[in-house]
Amino acid sequence: MLKKELILRDPLSYLGYETDETEKKGNFGAVTSRAGVGKTAFLVQIAISSQLKDKNVLHVSIQDPVDKINLWYKELFLNLTQSHDEKESGQLWESLLAKRFIMTFETESFDFTKLITRIDELRTQKIFVPQLIIIDGLSLEISMQSELDRLKTYAVENNFTIWFSVRTHRHQSDDPVTMLQQLAGDTNDLFNMIIQLLPHKDKIQVKRLPLTGEINDRASLLIDPSTMMIKKSTKE
Repeated sequence: MLKKELILRDPLSYLGYETDETEKKGNFGAVTSRAGVGKTAFLVQIAISSQLKDKNVLHVSIQDPVDKINLWYKELFLNLTQSHDEKESGQLWESLLAKRFIMTFETESFDFTKLITRIDELRTQKIFVPQLIIIDGLSLEISMQSELDRLKTYAVENNFTIWFSVRTHRHQSDDPVTMLQQLAGDTNDLFNMIIQLLPHKDKIQVKRLPLTGEINDRASLLIDPSTMMIKKSTKE
């Protein structure tokens, strides 16, 4: 069955993350890279995998419009299913649409208080109740520790898992602990999962970065930039 086959291609399971990490309420994950490397595309693949597991996904885009985000979903789903029956793929795509809601903010108008208010409106009006939330478009420039502390409490209380895309800059360290300190201050327990995307020859390397006390001997993944799909794993 197509749905079961696609679930097995979950990029997070390829990186060695277990279900109790990727679906635990209150857990935070971050996908980091420089601009234009593929954070949104990778998060969309995480989202599609969650939808296939019957999870409701709220995709919050900071700056990009709904049409652009929807196109990412459609193109990546088509790439995932290009070798399968067109009718079956089309039916599956239609069934997934009800499990996704896209919300957009202008960069200058985004803050976590507004986000929480809008999520509460969706839930209380019974429009959409998310289980996975993607916040796509954070820039790693100033500490957001107090805002992230509040958001994590909110996520625990409401049974959300949240993934962020975080844009880094050339002058900033690639060390995962340093990156998280820049975003969340000295607190290292806000984020439970962190993934780094790096240009690697003619591919993009996807690395699971170890947090404090964690040993990671898992192979990296390589993504084809022309399709943004995982091609294979490789030992460094």
